[in-house]
Amino acid sequence: MKKALIFSGIIIGAVLFACKKAETIPAPSAKADLKIHFEGTINGSDVEWTKNVDGYYAVSRKLIVAQGGGTGLLDLSYYCGMLSNSKSSGIEIGLGSLPQDPTLGTSPTLVTLRDFMDNNTSPVYSDSSKAGFEVRYFNENGKLFVSDENVPGSVLFSNYVEKEDNAGEYVQFQVDFSCVVKHWGKTVTLPLQDSVLATAVIQSGKLTGYFTR
Repeated sequence: MKKALIFSGIIIGAVLFACKKAETIPAPSAKADLKIHFEGTINGSDVEWTKNVDGYYAVSRKLIVAQGGGTGLLDLSYYCGMLSNSKSSGIEIGLGSLPQDPTLGTSPTLVTLRDFMDNNTSPVYSDSSKAGFEVRYFNENGKLFVSDENVPGSVLFSNYVEKEDNAGEYVQFQVDFSCVVKHWGKTVTLPLQDSVLATAVIQSGKLTGYFTR
């Protein structure tokens, strides 16, 4: 009887040990410190937007389109900017385009993204960031103004820092730029046609932001 009790104790202990060993506690996830901030002069007025002030927050997105020409590749354009929950004004910049084999997914490696940015520190302006740099500005009335590849502007990316957390991988950067942006729309006279209805001048713009791989 004593041997039976001892044996039973061993079995129960083994089961409890196995259960205890199977229990796992996930490691705490530290969220990456991703900075977002904009300052510059727009139409002669100094502007500064800070995260969590006046409802401003970061926007980081990726535009994916088919490259065309029978290549079977994708073109990836990366965007980052600041919008607000309470204000209509905001800004977004785009950089493109990075070729990607769709059989490997729609996200290149962080090394590939960083190489792409290293090779485009001073890109040309391009409509819709198809092959260069794009600026999208929303004025106080929410009207969209976009940069024009036919109007020269300055741009320089710098201060790259690679970051990651459980949600993704990122390349933080600073981009300094100056340009003219245009608000396009249909004319009120017939025949209707696309025309520049207003312009805005951005000087000494500086955006600290990040692209999400």
